[in-house]
Amino acid sequence: MTGDVSGRLAVVSGAGRGIGRHLALGLARAGMDVALLGRRPAGLADTARECARFGVRTRTCPVDVRQPAAVRAVVDEVADRLGGIDLVVNNAGIADHDEKPPWEVDPDRWWDVLETNLRGSFNLCRAVLPAMIEAGAGRIVNINSNVATKRDIRYSAYGTSKAALLALSDTLAGPLRPHGVSIFDISPGMVLTDMSARMTACLERNQWVSADLVVGAVIAVARGELDPLSGRYLHVGVDDLAELAARARAGLPDGIRTLRLVPHGVDDPLA
Repeated sequence: MTGDVSGRLAVVSGAGRGIGRHLALGLARAGMDVALLGRRPAGLADTARECARFGVRTRTCPVDVRQPAAVRAVVDEVADRLGGIDLVVNNAGIADHDEKPPWEVDPDRWWDVLETNLRGSFNLCRAVLPAMIEAGAGRIVNINSNVATKRDIRYSAYGTSKAALLALSDTLAGPLRPHGVSIFDISPGMVLTDMSARMTACLERNQWVSADLVVGAVIAVARGELDPLSGRYLHVGVDDLAELAARARAGLPDGIRTLRLVPHGVDDPLA
């Protein structure tokens, strides 16, 4: 399951706008059939029309990824209509619009970020993994963020959800490897989208990461070029992904680019 991706099937959540739309279009351009998940039917339909111009099969699936039964039903429908799923991109996500310390925010809104970013990704992973394991092949990309590793109190919910997503990928990577299934955390950096444009941290930004770099990284995953990096955190626009993959083939130390505690010294029992 490496090389040409034409005719393979990708599922992209949050595909109606922003990075998800860019990813869906890029994968379709590469020849992949695409199933588009999201809450807004109109945005999904628009993305599907653009993807269909590349001659691939498309399917729009309005769904709230926070709802496990609904996600399960959508995955079953996609598999029934389009065949086995080769690639999943967990892109659906929201950020803290309040941008306040946790003790000042609306707790329901704070938890909604966790539900969307973490539970939504878990729900889609859980729905697709049994079939991938049975097939002995499959790849999952969790769209992550630098906020997972660099603290910013304005985005406590977003940062917590993305750090937890790192832990989820790390937990899954080892057990999935013998089954031929790979999982990756890809941080796109600051791509200009509706969400990033509203963030206070981006108001004075005049340099943005090209969405094409993110698309290229996900296509590299789909082609199997980054399989040696399964379970690792990759930052688009900074990392040389081909070089990292080559180093991984030579053997990276355990724990590199995964979520780990920093020991307080050589005598730390957790070191």
